[in-house]
Amino acid sequence: MNRKIPLMILALGICSVSIAQLPTSNFSGSNVDLDVTGRNPRLDFAFQQVRNQNRIEKKIQIQGSAFFHEDFRKASIYSEDGIEGVLFLRYDGFRDQFEIQPVSDDEETQVLLPREDIYCVINGTPAKYKRYYDKKGNFKEGYLFEMANLNDMVLYEKKEKVFKEGKEARTSLELNVPNRFVESREMYLGKKNGDEEDIQYFKASKKGIYALFEGDTETSEKIKQFVSKNRLNLKESADIARVLRYYKTL
Repeated sequence: MNRKIPLMILALGICSVSIAQLPTSNFSGSNVDLDVTGRNPRLDFAFQQVRNQNRIEKKIQIQGSAFFHEDFRKASIYSEDGIEGVLFLRYDGFRDQFEIQPVSDDEETQVLLPREDIYCVINGTPAKYKRYYDKKGNFKEGYLFEMANLNDMVLYEKKEKVFKEGKEARTSLELNVPNRFVESREMYLGKKNGDEEDIQYFKASKKGIYALFEGDTETSEKIKQFVSKNRLNLKESADIARVLRYYKTL
């Protein structure tokens, strides 16, 4: 097994990047066709070029992947003015960024510009760069995946790939533990107040979901019946989203 790589070295490897933002436009090239490479040349305003972003996973052996899907998938890009065009993306859950499909093997890595006024819809799910508070109350910025959108409330999922450092066996009775990426998912609830949105960590549970409707006895009872009838697991983001979408129909 390769020698363990201290977490500090890993962190430095990720942070020591030089970033060059490509020239921006005024979102004026919406709904244009892709070129022969599958790229939309009028979407250059949405790119961020990341130079010298060395892949840690190429330097050491790591079990699993930093990406939630290895292939690049078609994604619609939106601004505040509406749809701007299409790119092929894949989500890097370790670095919290959407990597853009390269035109050639020697092209520098490019990612979607992390801005709140630019977002993508990939696999039918909006992914938006947001400000939020984690479960420890710490202020964060990053991509959240929109699972359900009500008039005054939005359910988000935070998807991450966390690096876990491996351990070498100390005795013949132990097994080596490899370096690995571990998938992590958390729920967040955004509450709207006009143009403002307060996004806080949401502990997924029956108690937490039912508490959202406790002020309305009739609605609360309908929600409980819906959960029971459909045998929903209220620790799963997809099932929680189903509940909120059902609530929107009441």
